[in-house]
Amino acid sequence: MRICLTVPERFAAQKELPAVLKGEAGGTREPVGLYVLPEGFLRSPEDLELALELTKELSATVVAGYRDGDYERALVIESGGITSQYTKCILTGGERAKGKRAGGEIHCLKSRLGKLAVPICYELHFPEVCRIMALESPVLMINPIGTGMYHRLQYNQWRALARARAIENEAPVVGCCHFCGEIPLAFAFSSAGESLLEVENRHGGFYLEMDLRPQKAIGYFPDRRPELFEKLAK
Repeated sequence: MRICLTVPERFAAQKELPAVLKGEAGGTREPVGLYVLPEGFLRSPEDLELALELTKELSATVVAGYRDGDYERALVIESGGITSQYTKCILTGGERAKGKRAGGEIHCLKSRLGKLAVPICYELHFPEVCRIMALESPVLMINPIGTGMYHRLQYNQWRALARARAIENEAPVVGCCHFCGEIPLAFAFSSAGESLLEVENRHGGFYLEMDLRPQKAIGYFPDRRPELFEKLAK
């Protein structure tokens, strides 16, 4: 399947959405099965209305971040409607200080592609969040990020965490952010942790082919001992 990871200009959904969904960003019009847009890309009811309108005749699935009042949500948009949504559960101290509110349930999103695990931005740093989602057997893990990375260490850490989430959950992981911050990025890792795409400090839509069919598993899940993991809930 062809995936478009989008690094759009921030606060510019009205301009960026038509460009991305018409295949102008990145210079390709080949069929795309999945578009991924960053955390908070849709910031108003007007932005959401435009996204729904532009996807009415679109055969692809769109996963986009939506700033819904005090909540950060991830939406699955298909054929002009919202198929599924997830609310960010783990917030940074800075987000809480700004009055953002957290969701109350960690779960996957439903789509025509299958279940999608969508840890939003900072949630990628918590293996428990990704593992709870992974227990639902998603076909793909998607990490929509708000801003770019603010320094090289953060950039390297984020990619390392994404790769680890792919390996430990035996699920491919993709992610992208806005074209802001110091180092905007997009990335993709296979379920074995192989780097499939790395884009740094570039604006636009970036494309890759990915096989979402189950790959040969190492077997981490059958080897788990949940009865010994109770301390994780304390």
